[in-house]
Amino acid sequence: MSYDGVYFNELYNTTDYYTSRSTTDRAEYRGYAVLMESNAFRFNTTYLNTTAFFDEHAGRVPVILNWAVGNETCDVARKKNDSYCLSAHSRCVNSRSGSGYLCNCNVGYQGNPYLRDGCQDIDECTASKPCAGCINTRGSYICPPSRSLNVVALAVGSSIGVVIVVIAITCTYLFRERKKLANIKQKYFQQHGGMLLLQEIRLKQGIAFSIFTEAELIEATDTFDNKNILGRGGHGTVYKGTLKDGSLIAVKRCISMTSEQQKEEFGKEMLILSQINHKNIVKLLGSCLEVEVPMLVYEFIPNGTLFQFIHGGNGCHNISFSTRLRIALESAVALAYLHSWASPPILHGDVKSSNILLDENYAAKVSDFGASILAPSDESQFVTLVQGTCGYLDPEYMQTSQLTDKSDVYSFGVVLLELLTGKKAFNLGGPENERSLSQRFLCTVKEGRLMDIIDNRIMNENDMGLLEEVAELARQCLEMVGERRPAMRDVAEKLDRLSKVMQHPWVPAQHNPEEMESLLGESPVASLEMISSGNFSMEKRIVQGMMESGR
Repeated sequence: MSYDGVYFNELYNTTDYYTSRSTTDRAEYRGYAVLMESNAFRFNTTYLNTTAFFDEHAGRVPVILNWAVGNETCDVARKKNDSYCLSAHSRCVNSRSGSGYLCNCNVGYQGNPYLRDGCQDIDECTASKPCAGCINTRGSYICPPSRSLNVVALAVGSSIGVVIVVIAITCTYLFRERKKLANIKQKYFQQHGGMLLLQEIRLKQGIAFSIFTEAELIEATDTFDNKNILGRGGHGTVYKGTLKDGSLIAVKRCISMTSEQQKEEFGKEMLILSQINHKNIVKLLGSCLEVEVPMLVYEFIPNGTLFQFIHGGNGCHNISFSTRLRIALESAVALAYLHSWASPPILHGDVKSSNILLDENYAAKVSDFGASILAPSDESQFVTLVQGTCGYLDPEYMQTSQLTDKSDVYSFGVVLLELLTGKKAFNLGGPENERSLSQRFLCTVKEGRLMDIIDNRIMNENDMGLLEEVAELARQCLEMVGERRPAMRDVAEKLDRLSKVMQHPWVPAQHNPEEMESLLGESPVASLEMISSGNFSMEKRIVQGMMESGR
């Protein structure tokens, strides 16, 4: 729906000049406005300073107003008895020009379908006299035959006619519904940035990103059967799926997109995320944009989440300290890549153990970018709605509503604690002073009782120094003031050094980093700088598009 406004300057009130009837008398310009059919208007200069326009049309102009009831479809309105088509013998029709619906009387009836009993039978026999001896029926009429042969012919002809009419109506209805569905899908596709995606995919032939249809994903997930659910989260439900070629995928059905700005920027952000190519980040394979809320398609990761690995039925008694340290390092490297080497930088926004997946070799892969944003370049781009998970949320983020890279650092510090202690980030059923793992850890460290909270199953005399180093790193990540926390790349470098010390205990933990690299090989964090930036060669156009849309 659009709105138009007309305003007149009070200093040029020409109402009194309408007594003039000629083009020469008082040739001041007239000020008037009219709503009319554009095809019926032909401009004439005499309209400017006379009443010729008013006189030609005798004060009346043609106009067609298209209207509809409310903003609901027929399916929604049908559930509300007080607002639906109330009359019997009426039908509901969805508006063709936007939201809302209209009510019409059925064929053979006339009146007001919005009132109870508003649609009354038309007496065709009286109104149009279609045949001699016409008999009126409800919604129709009957013409009696003159001979029995005519009766048979009429019956056969009527049956055939009814069948043809039914087939024609059915085909017309199906065609219109299919066309309407196609229009809706096209609308959603454009709304979610599909045209921008297609344009960039054509420009960058090497982009391994697919546009899936709704039908493909319905077939892949067996109509989103509950048996295929891999997990549920605050941003949607993830289903396991199998494509026609046999490849496994994970399909995420998002819950909702709350604002028009999110819908406009969805395609731009998704394209950037799709080009992230890192071994410790779950790969976004494609998306389905022809539905109201887009669906995302990721590579399938078989061994579940780190949360299940630590807190699942088997607990974490089979996880060695070296495995925990390796998982922490791989997760930190992935986040450091997003913060420091992705272009533009990406903030995850919901780092937690259930968003870290484990592949067939139990290598860590960071997933779920439902709360992610591109790193804001100024204060106007900060988010205003706090998102995240209790127990992992940065206190500074909760207070200021400004998500920063240090918010991810804080959340990662909580994941480190889970790996060190084997305890959940938030235990609602525990004593009040022990519900938050981070607060419990900080209190224990402050009191000099670190080993009281460390998991007994990884306590080893040979690893005590390393345990203390990792615990100190976690404490730094959990600093209340974000500026005091280390950058994610510094966290990753520290974990890398500790991991190499564990593998080669003859190298001291505080060894010079440069000398350590020469002794033990290149750091995975340093190798990130060697990753080709070709994946983000289109970043400038994307970022410019975001800035133009007001992000």
